[in-house]
Amino acid sequence: MHIVITGSTKGIGLGMAREFLQRGHKVLISSRGQAAVDKAIAELSLEFSADMLAGQPCDVADYEQVQKLWDAGIAAFGSVDEWINNAGRDGIQENFAAMPPEDYVATVHTNLIGIMHCNRVAMAGMLKQGKGRIWNMEGFGSNGQTMEKYGPYGATKYAVKYFTKVMIKEAKGTPIEVCYLSPGMVLTDMLASKEARQEADWDRKKGIYNILADTVETVTPWLVENILAAKGNGAAVRWLTTPKVIGRFLKSRFIKRDIVTPFEKQQEQQS
Repeated sequence: MHIVITGSTKGIGLGMAREFLQRGHKVLISSRGQAAVDKAIAELSLEFSADMLAGQPCDVADYEQVQKLWDAGIAAFGSVDEWINNAGRDGIQENFAAMPPEDYVATVHTNLIGIMHCNRVAMAGMLKQGKGRIWNMEGFGSNGQTMEKYGPYGATKYAVKYFTKVMIKEAKGTPIEVCYLSPGMVLTDMLASKEARQEADWDRKKGIYNILADTVETVTPWLVENILAAKGNGAAVRWLTTPKVIGRFLKSRFIKRDIVTPFEKQQEQQS
């Protein structure tokens, strides 16, 4: 199969790309910057043959760049079977009244306008080729949950869920499927950035992450296996379900889990 993954030069996106490649599928790597794309391609080329890989820079907030991303997938592979909307931005973690307007505008442009651009381009292209599946990434706020300092991010993810419901309805009766993808809480630069680790409430967040979060290496193989096995328009692949959350908290009373400390050490070594 031929896969396009937005935001796939690091973190969850890069992890999924590697997992698809390991299963023999071809992947188009994408990120806003050409340098990041080149670096990811070079890294993956050490493990996989060149004909399985392609790269194209793309800021999903720019419609023309999204169209070029689709065109690059067609040029490289001839078709696009799976389009995964992984690119996202959480912005500054600050009370909304103190947040710079340009920051929350950028979050809305990437997480919501970007998803709309990608669905518009991918849906049109897939209808033309007669097949395809689009995956829209959920995140904190998708289910209506709220938390201080996550206003813009959570609002975009709540909107993405609504938008995806509409896209599922509009895909009915077509050869295109639109689906939900939720990786849960994954330790990446977005979740546990250097700035986040220096905040006063980091110890509290660290405690929650040690209960609920997982590593890229744990989550992405499961995501990819379930993406490949999913059937039907409106399918949902969700790692951190409500029963799993409840089970994690109950288990934490007896078994202490620490996945954050190794992540912190790794980040310090890389900085």
